[in-house]
Amino acid sequence: MRVFHCTTTKKLDRYEKTGAILPAVRFWSTKFSAIKWMKKTGRNVLLSFEKPVNSYPLPIKGGAYWSDDLVRFWDILVK
Repeated sequence: MRVFHCTTTKKLDRYEKTGAILPAVRFWSTKFSAIKWMKKTGRNVLLSFEKPVNSYPLPIKGGAYWSDDLVRFWDILVK
């Protein structure tokens, strides 16, 4: 299952330098919810990756989750 992560260009640079998104990784189950969160928080980069095996729901409506796994592979949808 593909999930979506909102971030900034500065953090994306850090992800690329370290080779991973470091835990705790927060993400959304739908692109719609992720884009709403991007607009609300002023983030400008949207990433997509496979849902980590160890994922836990957050108490936010809209399908928010977090994981303590490293995410090493992602696709950039919006930059």
